[in-house]
Amino acid sequence: MQGHGAHIILTREDAKRVFGAAGDVAVQEIANELRGSKRHCEAKLVLETGANWDAIHRCLTDGTLEPTAGEFPLNQVILGGKQLFKGAGFEAVMVRPDLTAFIAEALHNLKREEIHDKYMQLPAAELGYTPTEQESDIVWNAIQQIRQLFEDAAAERCAVMFTVER
Repeated sequence: MQGHGAHIILTREDAKRVFGAAGDVAVQEIANELRGSKRHCEAKLVLETGANWDAIHRCLTDGTLEPTAGEFPLNQVILGGKQLFKGAGFEAVMVRPDLTAFIAEALHNLKREEIHDKYMQLPAAELGYTPTEQESDIVWNAIQQIRQLFEDAAAERCAVMFTVER
């Protein structure tokens, strides 16, 4: 498994802080602060995806972890946004507010069977475990939660940041 991921809806104030951050360490500190913020969690601005982010990205793209893999807009859901920081043990990418509605619509149009089939074909050696029916259901449910997060972000015209700690 590739670490623990989270999606964070960035309010305008949050986005200003992220873009005004001086250096990678500052971006990481702000991302971790937002991710752990009681206010953000209670307002449902944070969605923890745990280690499922890896399989989700693979299912929404070409089966790899390449940020540019797959087709727009689904390739933007996890790793394909604007790279804010990539370093040893931490990565942060952001999807602009004007793209969140496109991503939400694409996620809405996904079929459970399509994701199940792609998930079951993922190589166990790359995932670090053998795909199972139960895990497929967990991945599908996580995709539905991510879809809701992008719908919420689109409704408020907010950006979405994905972070992963490895």
